[in-house]
Amino acid sequence: MSPNETFSIKDLINQAGGEQEIQYGTDEARLRIDLRIDDIGIWKAYHKKHPGNQNLLLACERNSGKLSDTNLTWVVGAAIRSAVAEGTSGARDLLKNLGVSEQLVDLASEHCPELGGTAVWAFHLERHGWLTATPVEW
Repeated sequence: MSPNETFSIKDLINQAGGEQEIQYGTDEARLRIDLRIDDIGIWKAYHKKHPGNQNLLLACERNSGKLSDTNLTWVVGAAIRSAVAEGTSGARDLLKNLGVSEQLVDLASEHCPELGGTAVWAFHLERHGWLTATPVEW
């Protein structure tokens, strides 16, 4: 699928097939879209327990204070925070403010359909620096 074509989360699920994940980028800057049913279920359960108008769920270092005063981190031991981003540019700015590199933000904005829009996406960094995105609601 060319970058100019509109695609959806269902297209990602079909593309992933049995692997249940898709990876984009290089070893230095890699986006992993996690489409495992169990992982989506975990994020959905959190989303249902914390209803609101958020379109991003973020694994952060700290649960208190301003969101801008923390960084994105890996899931284990993370404080899950929710946020609302206005459009792709708002989501890009938020991810950058949470310490995500420009390269990873570019990959997320290119490959996560409806980022900052109607879809709810969950993000965390993996220990080796990859960014993982999981669609929660679409």
